[in-house]
Amino acid sequence: MGNKAVSNTGPILHLNEINLFKSLGVFSSILIPEEVFNELRKNKFVIPRRVRVVKIKSGFKDSVKVMTNQHNLDLGEAEAISLCLQEKADYFLTDDLDARQVAGEYNLEVHGAVGIILRAFREKIIDKKTAIEKIRELKTKSSLFITQDLIDEVIKAVNEFSF
Repeated sequence: MGNKAVSNTGPILHLNEINLFKSLGVFSSILIPEEVFNELRKNKFVIPRRVRVVKIKSGFKDSVKVMTNQHNLDLGEAEAISLCLQEKADYFLTDDLDARQVAGEYNLEVHGAVGIILRAFREKIIDKKTAIEKIRELKTKSSLFITQDLIDEVIKAVNEFSF
């Protein structure tokens, strides 16, 4: 079992689009800020019980403003990074490159949908066949932009992995 993670909209949405929400079981808890909750609801996404919505405390609202103004992040991404800092989360989950870069400035460990699938495979939540199938589906069935080169590289890593 993993530790505490904070997610923005992307990974939750993309894993849901390929019917692999169970891969988030690698984390002991998943927190989202209110804006991410609102974005998921706009997409008519039913929030699973294991995902908990947490308010940004007043002391962390300034960092949200800095991230939206200086780093040009959208509100969901900025709130998610701030929530990660507020809750001292072990992981920040995002598929957004700009959010990854800003999270790196705060020394946050970042994982996206691909990394979550790989970790679920390594932790035997899903088998090799499922991992490869779902990695391919990220390109064909989800709204995530992912290159074929990355798909091929990840599939190669899965095939070469030994327990």
